[in-house]
Amino acid sequence: MLQQVNGHSLGTDAQCGEPLRGDLQDFLGGETLLYQLDDLTKVNPVTLETVLRCLQARYTTDTFYTNAGCTLVALNPFKPVPQLYSPELMREYHTAPQPQKLKPHVFTVGEQTYRNVKSLIEPVNQSIVVSGESGAGKTWTSRCLMKFYAVVASSPTSWESHQVAERIEQRILNSNPVMEAFGNACTLRNNNSSRFGKFIQLQLNRAQQMTGAAVQTYLLEKTRVACQASSERNFHIFYQICKGASANERLQWHLPEGAAFSWLPNPERTLEEDCFEVTREAMLHLGIDTPTQNNIFKVLAGLLHLGNVRFADSEDEAQPCQLMDYAKCSVRTLASLLQLPEDALLETLRIRTIRAGRQQQVFQKPCSRAECDTRRDCLAKLVYARLFDWLVSVINSSIYADPDSWTTFIGLLDVYGFESFPDNSLEQLCINYANEKLQQHFLEACGLVETIHISAAGFPIRVSHRNFVERYELLRRLHPRASPGPHSPSPAKGHSKGPPHAKEVTLQPLLRDILHTLPALTRAAATLGDPVEARPAPVHCGRTKVFMSNSTLELLECGRAQVLEQCARCIQDGWRQHMHRKQERQRRAAVLIQAATRSWLTRKHIQRLHTAATIIKRTWQKWRIRMASLASKELDGVEEKHWSQDPHSLSSTPLPLVQTRLLGAIIRLWPLGLVLANAAMGVRGFQRKLVVWACLQLPSGRPSSYTVQTAQHDQAGVTSIRALPQGSIKFHCRKSPLRHADICPEPSPYSVTGFNQILLERHRLIQV
Repeated sequence: MLQQVNGHSLGTDAQCGEPLRGDLQDFLGGETLLYQLDDLTKVNPVTLETVLRCLQARYTTDTFYTNAGCTLVALNPFKPVPQLYSPELMREYHTAPQPQKLKPHVFTVGEQTYRNVKSLIEPVNQSIVVSGESGAGKTWTSRCLMKFYAVVASSPTSWESHQVAERIEQRILNSNPVMEAFGNACTLRNNNSSRFGKFIQLQLNRAQQMTGAAVQTYLLEKTRVACQASSERNFHIFYQICKGASANERLQWHLPEGAAFSWLPNPERTLEEDCFEVTREAMLHLGIDTPTQNNIFKVLAGLLHLGNVRFADSEDEAQPCQLMDYAKCSVRTLASLLQLPEDALLETLRIRTIRAGRQQQVFQKPCSRAECDTRRDCLAKLVYARLFDWLVSVINSSIYADPDSWTTFIGLLDVYGFESFPDNSLEQLCINYANEKLQQHFLEACGLVETIHISAAGFPIRVSHRNFVERYELLRRLHPRASPGPHSPSPAKGHSKGPPHAKEVTLQPLLRDILHTLPALTRAAATLGDPVEARPAPVHCGRTKVFMSNSTLELLECGRAQVLEQCARCIQDGWRQHMHRKQERQRRAAVLIQAATRSWLTRKHIQRLHTAATIIKRTWQKWRIRMASLASKELDGVEEKHWSQDPHSLSSTPLPLVQTRLLGAIIRLWPLGLVLANAAMGVRGFQRKLVVWACLQLPSGRPSSYTVQTAQHDQAGVTSIRALPQGSIKFHCRKSPLRHADICPEPSPYSVTGFNQILLERHRLIQV
């Protein structure tokens, strides 16, 4: 046997004896803490007595659910507990990140089953087995699970889906009174004991929403129709029609008040289940109308009359048995209710048809009294079983969904209760045998008692080799050295057809590789700052299963989630790189197109600016040459005049103080003065002269050395400047050294560009 303990040994019994004795002393000294143990595997020592004492302690504190490893143990409170199954509690368990860490509840099992169907890549059908003795509350537990799935398996955003879920839930709940009336009976241990097995299939679509349901029944205790044990009753429906029928219905069904029927024992007992109106209303909701109900109740009344049919011993074996005198009326009533010929009915009960020989000759043989009673009972059981199956088919037709609309299902198996009577019929033997086989299979699969002992040893989790490899094979990615070589068996070969021993041998290397990753997972968990959870946990590999602790299972699940996350990231990285490259190519293409377009537009704009600047330049040069020519002609042919001849001389008229200040300001701001002097509108007369003198900075000591004439009235600018031969004033224009001053490819609409700057250069006069 392959055995590994996470790279460490378990140690000897002597090493663990002291902690075991210490835990036992704590248990024996702290009986008051038994109700706080929510898992029976925590009871130490694990014995039948300590387990029962723990359940009793929790029951006294109104705690009715307890975990036993992977199994949930439920106790019947025998009293209403409203808050135990409220919708708010359902949503709490449904929205919890880890429902198993909440208090044990039937909703934990339901939520875990629902998540198993929802989270697996390949959906796998799930089933919940509700097993126990008669009266343990199995039917009630099944109802709670159906309500839970009706809440969590309906779409909150789709009103139609929510209505479908409510309709299915309501019809299933309406089927309960009908199926309990026809399938339940009062026994020695339970007043409402289910005498049949029921499997409810809740059908889910791809979005894990409930779209339909189906009910399957099996092993109905048909013998109870014709044979009831002492102090027990027949099925509830017989008592309901006898107690709840009206006077008119009694007349139609031939059920007179106070009539005695041999198949209706203990009619004086009145139970809560003897409510005929609830059954009839539920049948109406299932689509069974009143005329159909009337026919059903006629058949049931006919079965009661069939039970009163008695036969007398025949003196001649060749003659059929005769009816008792009081039974003749019952036969006529039975034939009337079942709408059968009386003679044919009696022939069926008293004469047996035999086919013999190669030619299949038909022989009729009269039956004995015992055989007649047996044939009567068989007819009653057959009719009742067919009626029950028909009711189940009606229920399924109202709640079953189209096969194309659902992909997976969650099954609820309500196992009939185990009972042992003084005289057990064949049906009861089959019921007990089937119940024991289911429990044995359940114990082998989940291991209730075995789980308790294994959990106490520190191995509550056990998984088969094949399932373990299928789920955790991807963990070998975390251990590169454990990657399979060219001669290593592949996982596909492990599942190939072949003998079981070959499969186990093939899985052994894979198990070793997977278990070698546990130390790496432990170190990774330790780096996250959780040394308690990261502590190495023992693992055992048996011949067919792997035994591990909860901490080891958490490590494996964390490592599996890490590998899946890495795979998802690789896929996402590849996709994002592809999309990034695609977007980059599109962006480069768009940039090239935009650059080419902008370059073409810029060149066109620059060409227009260059053409405009060239035109302006040529026009300015022509104007400048013309002005220079005119100025030279005028200055060369002027006659000298004395300063005294100027009537507007500066020395002739003293300047006031205000004008003196104005002159000083103008001197400091001569460029502005030049503009004002050449303006068409603005200053006139003497002020204009002052402006010109300030701009030219003419010497004020000798006014006779020059003469300035300005434009009169509306003429703009300086007309001429006359000076003595000692000096002259020349205007020199110089353009900017830049080819295109203040020009940009994209000029602002508020800026003036495209003009060359003109610089005025003045030579100082030479004083004589």
